[in-house]
Amino acid sequence: MNSDGLELRGISRSYGSRKAVDSLSLSVGSGEIFGLLGPNGAGKTTTLKIIAGLIIPHSGEALLNGMPVEKVRERIVYVPDEPTVFSNLSGREYLLYSGRMRGLERDVLNARIESCIQVFEMEGWIDNRSSSYSHGMIQRVVLSGAFIARPDLYVIDEPLVGLDPPASATFWKLVEGAAKQGASVLVSTHTLAVASAHCSRFGIIHRGELKITLTAGELSGSDLQELFFSVTGTAPASVERVFSDLPCYGQ
Repeated sequence: MNSDGLELRGISRSYGSRKAVDSLSLSVGSGEIFGLLGPNGAGKTTTLKIIAGLIIPHSGEALLNGMPVEKVRERIVYVPDEPTVFSNLSGREYLLYSGRMRGLERDVLNARIESCIQVFEMEGWIDNRSSSYSHGMIQRVVLSGAFIARPDLYVIDEPLVGLDPPASATFWKLVEGAAKQGASVLVSTHTLAVASAHCSRFGIIHRGELKITLTAGELSGSDLQELFFSVTGTAPASVERVFSDLPCYGQ
């Protein structure tokens, strides 16, 4: 690929004798939304932490726009699957703090914060201390912080957990807007409907290996389910449990 976007070249990472990620290579171009699929324990989170520069791979390299990710961490936003907000801060204070840490000018930062407060419908509680927030409220605040930063690369782990359908729809609108502006987006999920509906390309990871990458148009939803189960060995009886994390699935 060219130097624009994310490129992983044979990254591996082990914990003791267990390989969490095994010689994994993939690319996510500028303006692309890539869905990383896989069951729990497949290696998704370790891969995302390597991309975010939080974990050093034992072999291989991760590049953003041709540079090692650890040298351009300020151009990457990582949202973990269990995000947190400082409990003594309100959501607004957290967004102000994170924006200032990114060097955003006050007027620009305030305008972006107000925009996110409106689109995520946080007006009624954004100035309350975050210690009173539900998981879904924290998720909305942390995702807002990611979109306020406007990085070159978004790395987001299981973004829909705790979000209601309107907030989920808002999230995807913002993701699509970021991609249109040239950002690379990597979203990790075990929900197949997410990848097929919103990602331009996706890959299936299992036992630390990237088994296959496809464009969204190459498979229908039913084919994707069949492929997922054939690659991961997930029992068909668990289909409803896998899909249950997406509130609007089946509607």
